[in-house]
Amino acid sequence: MRRAKKSQGLAQTYRQLGPYMGLGTELAASVAGMLLIGYFLDEHFNTSPWLLLTGAAIGMVGGFYNFIREVQKLGKIDTRKRS
Repeated sequence: MRRAKKSQGLAQTYRQLGPYMGLGTELAASVAGMLLIGYFLDEHFNTSPWLLLTGAAIGMVGGFYNFIREVQKLGKIDTRKRS
């Protein structure tokens, strides 16, 4: 009986944390993706390291923008559930 309650509590915690768990991966993927694009463009146009650095900057700005936007959206949903 006690074990069942414990597993239900753990499942509920994972359900609540689920939307937040992928945010770090999404941020890293956007930075890595833009880095790769910058790297391949540098190789093609022989402009090393400028397009790589530009891609990294664009990836960071875009990644952090999405990260902050998602956290705010999830925070609003969480406050509505508490009310």
